[in-house]
Amino acid sequence: MITLNQIRKLTLEKDEHKRSPVYKKLAPKAKKAVDDVMTMLVKTPTKVLSTFPQIIKDISKKYSIQPKEIETYFEKETGLTI
Repeated sequence: MITLNQIRKLTLEKDEHKRSPVYKKLAPKAKKAVDDVMTMLVKTPTKVLSTFPQIIKDISKKYSIQPKEIETYFEKETGLTI
């Protein structure tokens, strides 16, 4: 049985990246791109490492932004180099 507290935690974690200061500094196009990347990562959680570069490439083409903008966001957010 799922408790109300567990449901609340799930809903908070879904859009948690939107509350970060790094996300808030992004341009509107970049925010939409990051949202799409996060959505794609949720859809394929087992293949994150192998599909991440391709997801970034596809999303950057969709929004006409440089892949480096998305990569920079994730580097700042996680502290990891892509």
